[in-house]
Amino acid sequence: MIKKVHIGMFLFLLLNLLLSVVLDLGFDNRLMFLVRVLIYATGVLLFFVTIKNRSAITYYSSLYLLSPIIVFFSWLADGILGALLGSIFFALLAPPDTIVQNDKYQIRSQYTGFLSGCCSYNLYETKFPLFEKKIGEFRAERTSNEIADLRIYGSQAVVYYKEEPADSTLIQIK
Repeated sequence: MIKKVHIGMFLFLLLNLLLSVVLDLGFDNRLMFLVRVLIYATGVLLFFVTIKNRSAITYYSSLYLLSPIIVFFSWLADGILGALLGSIFFALLAPPDTIVQNDKYQIRSQYTGFLSGCCSYNLYETKFPLFEKKIGEFRAERTSNEIADLRIYGSQAVVYYKEEPADSTLIQIK
C-alpha cells in the first residue's frame, strides 16, 4: 500500500514537472510542497517496511534515509561540499516563499541555494484554484522585506518598494 502511494505521488510530481516545462503551467505550489513532503515521508517509511526483503525498492528507499546523513557529514568534513549537497537536498523540500500577493498574482522568491546570489523573484498568475502559471521573472537590488506592493497594468507588472515608493521595477508579462 505504501509503495503504491509513494509511486503515485512520485508520478504526480513528474506530471507537474512535465506541465511546468512544456506549458509553464503547474499545480499550486503549496500542494506540490505537501506532495514532496509526503513523498519523502513515505520513502522513509517504505525503507522500514521493506528492510527485511533486501530488494531494489529497499535500496531506493534507503536514499531517503541516508541523504540527510550524507549532507550532515559532508558539511562537517568540508563546509562548501556540505553547502552544495545541502542546497540540492533542501531544494526538494524548501517551502514556497510568497513575498507579495494580490487577487490573481503573486511574487515568490526563487530558492537559489546556500551559495547563490540574492534577490531573484518569479511572478505567478493563479489560473484556476488548483493551477498557476509562471508569467515572469526578475532580479532586484532589494531584498524581499523591502517589496511593498504589486500592481498589474495590461501586459506589465510593477513592483513597488517600501523605502522609496517612487522607485519601482517593471516586469514584462509573457
